[in-house]
Amino acid sequence: MRSSGKGVLSDQRGFSLLEMLLVVSIVGVLAAVAVPRFNNAILMANTSRVQADLQVLNSAIVMYQAEKGEYPTAVSELGDYVRDIGNVRPPKGKCSLRKEEAIDVDDAAYGIADGEATCEGKKLSEFGRKEN
Repeated sequence: MRSSGKGVLSDQRGFSLLEMLLVVSIVGVLAAVAVPRFNNAILMANTSRVQADLQVLNSAIVMYQAEKGEYPTAVSELGDYVRDIGNVRPPKGKCSLRKEEAIDVDDAAYGIADGEATCEGKKLSEFGRKEN
């Protein structure tokens, strides 16, 4: 029911300060739980991508070695075995290592050492979930 007074409403609707504080606190708790899980998911996705790329490069190295009788010295030599080899790069962000802390691979490039593909000097077997 509305009052006949000028600009005065007796039946106003809205949220009280207590209701707003409750909603904000619930959103804060949900964010505190979700953000670390999201960051871990990104870390594991980056790690999986690096592992997949290294596996493909290792397969290309084996094919190169079988065809030419020697190991390639640079990733760019694998162009006949990997499509668009010039654009194969690690993802931006961190990657998990089995025995060390995560490493940042933002400006890294893939390389070859001892007949195996590497990322930041680490071989395929070094990437994965941290061992406890």
